[in-house]
Amino acid sequence: MLKKNKWLIIFIVVILVAGIFFSLATFKTSKKGNSGSGETLAAETQKQPTQGKKDSKVLLVEFGDFKCPYCGDFERNIKPKLEKEYIDNNKVEFRYVNVLIHGEESELGAKAALAVNQYAPDKYWQFHHALFEQQPNNKDDVGSQHWLTDDLIQQQLQKLDLSEQERKQITVAYRDEKGAIAKRAQEDHALAKKEEVPYVPALYVNGKQVEDETDFDAIKDEIDKALEQ
Repeated sequence: MLKKNKWLIIFIVVILVAGIFFSLATFKTSKKGNSGSGETLAAETQKQPTQGKKDSKVLLVEFGDFKCPYCGDFERNIKPKLEKEYIDNNKVEFRYVNVLIHGEESELGAKAALAVNQYAPDKYWQFHHALFEQQPNNKDDVGSQHWLTDDLIQQQLQKLDLSEQERKQITVAYRDEKGAIAKRAQEDHALAKKEEVPYVPALYVNGKQVEDETDFDAIKDEIDKALEQ
C-alpha cells in the first residue's frame, strides 16, 4: 500500500512539473508571437508622430533615440529614400517611437519632440530632423558628449515658424518633469520594452522587423512584399 502511494505521489509530482513547464513554454511562445505583430503595433502606435497617408496598407514604425548615432545615420541616409519612394506619395504610413537609451538627454529630446507634435504637429518632422542634424560628427561623441541640451532645443524651436504662444506651450510642456509629455515619453520607452525591441534604430514593416535597417534594398523588399499582399 505504501509503495502504491509512493508511486502515485511521484506520478502526480511529474504531471504537475510537466504542466508548469508546458505553461511557461506556452507563455514564452505567445509572448514572442505577439511581440511586434502588425495589428498590435498599429494599435499601440496610434498616437505617435505620423508621416504619409494615415492608415495606409503598409505601416512602417521606427524605434529610435535622438542620442543614437546610428539613428542619425538612418535619418540622413535611409529616411530620405523612403520618403521619396513610399511616404511622400502616400504608399506607406511612417510612425516614430522614442527609446530612451542614453538617459536624461534622450528623454529631454523625446519630450521636446513630443511637445512640438502636441502643439505644432505640422512642424514635428522639421524639428525631428533638426535634432538629428545637431548630432556631433564623431559617432562616439553622439552618445557620450553633453550636447542635447535645453539651450539647443530652444535654438531649434526658434528656427521653426511658431507663434509665441506655441513656443511657450511647447517649452512649458517639455520642461514639466511630471506632466503629460513626460508621461508620453516614458510610455514610448515602455512600448519598446514590451515589444522587446532589441536595438535602435529598429524598423518594423506591418509588425515584422527588418533584419538590416542600414540596407535600403532590404527595407524596400519588405515594403514591396507587404504592398503586394
